[in-house]
Amino acid sequence: MEYNLLQKLKYASSLTAQEKHIVDFILNDPEVVFHSTAYELAQQTYTSASTIVRLCKKLGTKGYPDFQLKLALEYQQQPSSPLRTPDHTITEQGNVLAAIDSVPYLYHQALDETHRMLNAPVLVRIANWVKESARIDIYGSDMNYYLAQQACAKWNELGVAAVAHNGPNMHYLNTMNTSQFILSFVISHTGENSSMIEAARVLKNMQRKVIAVTENNLSTLSRHCDETLLTYGYNEQLRLSKMSSMISVLYLFDMLYMASISDNY
Repeated sequence: MEYNLLQKLKYASSLTAQEKHIVDFILNDPEVVFHSTAYELAQQTYTSASTIVRLCKKLGTKGYPDFQLKLALEYQQQPSSPLRTPDHTITEQGNVLAAIDSVPYLYHQALDETHRMLNAPVLVRIANWVKESARIDIYGSDMNYYLAQQACAKWNELGVAAVAHNGPNMHYLNTMNTSQFILSFVISHTGENSSMIEAARVLKNMQRKVIAVTENNLSTLSRHCDETLLTYGYNEQLRLSKMSSMISVLYLFDMLYMASISDNY
């Protein structure tokens, strides 16, 4: 049986999570395809233009323009539905309702991509360092400082000494007890934050174990650290990259926290 394009959208199988999200978005409002380029549709679905084009080909069309044309021809034959009101209040409600599905999708994507990039032996090695450490220091600026505070609060509840820092405190660093094993994490989304690089550089010069938490394992920060935990940032839209990066960082620290729970109970 030959399915038309709308049927293929409804019953498509073997789709990735991103492709399924795009399909659900289109089925919810097919007309969005007629008024959007592949890039614009990618922005609205928090995916990429290449993913849009790949989905179009998977559905049997030659690309996005061919997909637009075939869907438009089929859609004209469907029972007509009233046009949406241009009222601004309705538009705002629609954006909020879209976020109900989009936010969990972004969270899921951040978790999946971070999981995909995980290096299990490195994570196990760092978990062992956490177990052996007398104290944990976590460095981060701006939003990353608050993520550092959250991670430290969880470890402190277990009786594990952990302190968050929003930059290199030279007095603190110079008066550290060199006989103690202090494990340091340094968070920077790009790995090029000058303050965080300086903290890592000073710590390495003091022969401390330092872990970079960044999306770029070739960054300046990573080069000053013993190991790197890779984070994920949704780079198609800058404003959303912070949300994805935040979920990714929390996921990494929560895995180490869970390992600490198993050691303490």
